[in-house]
Amino acid sequence: MLFKLKIVYHWLCIKWRGSFSDRTALEQHQQKHLDAFANEVLTKSRFYAPYRVNGKFLWESLPQITKAEFMENFDAINTCGIKKEEAMKLALESEKSRDFKSEINGITVGLSTGTSGKRGLFLVSENERAKWTALVLSRVIRPQLFRKQKIAFFLRANSNLYASVQSALFEFHYFDIFKPIETLLSELNAFKPDVVAAQPSVLMDIAAEMKSKKVQISPKQIISFAEVLHESDKAFLFSTFAVPIGEVYQCTEGFLGYSCKFGTMHLNEDFIKVDKEWIEQDKFYPIITDFSRSSQPVVKYKLNDILQVKESPCPCGTSLIGIEKILGRDDDVLIFGHTKIYPDLIARRIALVCDEFSNYSIIQTGAKALEVQIDCGQNDFETLSKNFDQAIIELLNEFVITGVKLNYKHQVMRNPGSKHRKIMRSTWE
Repeated sequence: MLFKLKIVYHWLCIKWRGSFSDRTALEQHQQKHLDAFANEVLTKSRFYAPYRVNGKFLWESLPQITKAEFMENFDAINTCGIKKEEAMKLALESEKSRDFKSEINGITVGLSTGTSGKRGLFLVSENERAKWTALVLSRVIRPQLFRKQKIAFFLRANSNLYASVQSALFEFHYFDIFKPIETLLSELNAFKPDVVAAQPSVLMDIAAEMKSKKVQISPKQIISFAEVLHESDKAFLFSTFAVPIGEVYQCTEGFLGYSCKFGTMHLNEDFIKVDKEWIEQDKFYPIITDFSRSSQPVVKYKLNDILQVKESPCPCGTSLIGIEKILGRDDDVLIFGHTKIYPDLIARRIALVCDEFSNYSIIQTGAKALEVQIDCGQNDFETLSKNFDQAIIELLNEFVITGVKLNYKHQVMRNPGSKHRKIMRSTWE
């Protein structure tokens, strides 16, 4: 009961302060909470406490960190006295048993591999779970009056964090994506969800089965997360489900953004401060300081996601920054000499020549080499290969890139439960 009261309290706080139509008011809100965060949270972290000198917190002296440094300093950063070795052992045991009620002294412990495949640990207190749930309920999942909604969550690993959504208004059902897709689709048919939340690759599988009438569900809301949602896939999902496709920008580092009713992705700047490392005039790497978290502070944390800022104001009226697109990770960008080709551009070209086909990966394996993996029937492979050839070579020619060798494989190499990256750059000597 106390936990549910906390959710209601945080939900009311979010609703009370509104959507911040005024940027100055938003920045004042951020500064107020950053000051409190420094005094009440960072002073409890062995990693950050030394940056408080003579009663003043030296923000400008704080180091910018990446995931590798965040994990390397796990013990010193967290304020709960939890050791990395202990947390990792518990998280790995949960992975093996598929029982995700893992806690240490009331702190939820979770494991994330992310799109990079590198392990990340996250810690979440009960109060932080309540805040997360309140934010999800206020910005993502639309409650229906007098009717309990069924939510199908497709996840690599469940967590007390996600199960927090369970309430009198919502029935939460976890779908373990390590199971065979046929099993998951059968469970989905039986569950008849009102809301489906999953990675784009899983949503595309569901949509394909709906087209063939093997899956018969009528969700009122579709939520995409964890992978880049390319425009061609988004259009196919919309044509299949006939409801708007919402997006959530969620990662180990926190709940970073959501799409409003007008389809614009907004960063949750009333909970996080976002500094920008600009790549081009409208593209940047986000550097996150999350002043809503206390158990595991996230401060000046550089993500290797590439975001494209939306230059025109959103009709929803909020001053929270709008994102035109999440272009992908830094290593989703193909690099030929001094020329960069962003993944969304490649995916759009493939969509033009391959209609609704999306089960592929294009991997840069060398300075002038691409491996194209296509998962389809034998009869379609030759036709699709020619179409991919046409789209990729035409695009390379437009950038005056020559001599690139394309190697085709008749399957997509992906481990069970991993995220599907359509475009990526591997390392080579």
